[in-house]
Amino acid sequence: MFCKLRITPAILLLAICTSPLLGSECATCHAAKGVRESTPAVEPITIKADGAVRKISLADAFRVHGHSCPGITTTFRALQYGLLLLFDKEIPEQKDLAIVVRTPISGGLDLLDLVMIGEDRKQKTAPPKGMMASRDSFIYTLYRKSTSTAVDIRLKPEHFPKDFFDYKKKQSEKKLSSEEWQVLHDYMKEIILKFPTMSFEDLFGKPKPYKTIMWGTLMPAHQSSTSFTVND
Repeated sequence: MFCKLRITPAILLLAICTSPLLGSECATCHAAKGVRESTPAVEPITIKADGAVRKISLADAFRVHGHSCPGITTTFRALQYGLLLLFDKEIPEQKDLAIVVRTPISGGLDLLDLVMIGEDRKQKTAPPKGMMASRDSFIYTLYRKSTSTAVDIRLKPEHFPKDFFDYKKKQSEKKLSSEEWQVLHDYMKEIILKFPTMSFEDLFGKPKPYKTIMWGTLMPAHQSSTSFTVND
């Protein structure tokens, strides 16, 4: 959640709202201050669905979610990397792809809905009971069905602040002080701005695709009964 006031070759000036806000309220604060948000430059995710090629940008994901956020940025980079490792230069077929995630952050789930369902989703995917967000849970498993190949993409925990979700919990409970909000805002700003500039290897290491055998059928998360949403 960041705002661009002016860019020089070496400086990005940012404005923030001084009082603690929920993510969805940041856009309102930015608009009130007359500040335009800037989306970091990063290649779009390209996928083929029903014979049509779709290009999904980071800005598209922010728009669908309602605001920029670290969860979308992290998930976007993980998907880019996983698709590259499984499909190389081929355009992935949506029906040839399955994705399993172990983090319940709402921004990441909105991005996955956008990629795997599209903007006409009937309902927002939310995580099941007992699924907790942590810096260790940014793990994404992508499957290429046609080749029975999978790859696990895991964010290196050191790239996410240890106390990020402690601050997010206090924010959702409206118990975050102005000083703590400044810390949380700086965390979010750094992730949104920094992750698109980092290499896949720096963010996720060097995972290797592997062959799989699967029995049964996984029920799509967006068809299941959901219970709660974790803000990101």
